[in-house]
Amino acid sequence: MIRIEPYKDEEVNDILKKLLANTEFLSFVEKNLNNKESKFLSLPSSKFLAMQLFKGKIKNIHTVDDFQNQMKKVLSSVIDKTIERFTYSGVERLDKTKPYLFIGNHRDITLDSALCNNAITENGHETTFNAIGDNLADVSWMGDLLRLNKCFIIPRSGESKKEIYSNLMRSSSFIKETLESGNHVWIAQKQGRSKDGKDYTDSAVLKMLHMSLRKEISFEEITDKYNIVTCSISYEIDPLAKEKITSNSEEEKKYGEDVSHIFKGIMNNKGQVHLSIGEQIKGKFNVEELTKKIDSEIIKNYKLWETNEYAFKFLKDNLHDSSLRRAKNYYDELLATVTKDELNDIMTQYANPVLAKEGLNL
Repeated sequence: MIRIEPYKDEEVNDILKKLLANTEFLSFVEKNLNNKESKFLSLPSSKFLAMQLFKGKIKNIHTVDDFQNQMKKVLSSVIDKTIERFTYSGVERLDKTKPYLFIGNHRDITLDSALCNNAITENGHETTFNAIGDNLADVSWMGDLLRLNKCFIIPRSGESKKEIYSNLMRSSSFIKETLESGNHVWIAQKQGRSKDGKDYTDSAVLKMLHMSLRKEISFEEITDKYNIVTCSISYEIDPLAKEKITSNSEEEKKYGEDVSHIFKGIMNNKGQVHLSIGEQIKGKFNVEELTKKIDSEIIKNYKLWETNEYAFKFLKDNLHDSSLRRAKNYYDELLATVTKDELNDIMTQYANPVLAKEGLNL
């Protein structure tokens, strides 16, 4: 049976010892510690010295808070070295006495929730517990790292419908218990990242949230029970734009593909990034109505960049604005590494948020 819950303080030392004995994990770390391209992980001198420094940092971690404090330093370096400018809005509306259920669009495997946490913790809130798919635990050491960082599992598969239902109920119950105990939760609006630039909510996610509440309240009362706010994140440059047009389905994914995407998403250039937290959703909604409400809030609060506007105009044969030089340079550089058809697919990813705001499809 898959473990749903994140690790607790009393488990941290044993899990870290397990990681330090995992040759696959250590090989990954050693490979990237001295990699010029990895930026934030780069350490001076020999690989041996780098590994000793890395192991020394791990040995100073004894609680989940200790681990998150280390991750906060890493994230700060990521923002400094791979994001030209990170801005956020809407955080000031959050009540520090309330636990929130953040429902966000999903563009990057780990950064979406990490940047949400950066924004709220800078404003005096505690970090969220973060929902991840069970596919991310396929590589055991990655599953361990994520569970150390307050991540919990939303199972996508099972040997039978009964097993899938049971696991989803466990996830739903964990979310319920977490929110009832006064902690925040972040969950993506749908299973998996958006690979086409379309941010839409899967009603199955909302039904899962209600599973553990069925004996207490109707679905229409879920916004009374949970303090639901949307979280819209927009990247001027998607560091995995090329990978998204060629990504395999969940069934066809190669072992370690998600790990590779996590690392590329973290270390590659993202240009400017904006995170917008919406107003708390209040009122009574059935499943379809709440799905549409979340969609409208995420799309409304999504910040468009030049890369979006340029792609939209280019694909509509309406590109007459010479002021979009920054975006043109980005796409010109991309064209040197992809075919014209692939570039067209990438531009469609960037154009779709513009179309969503206009209520259109491409």
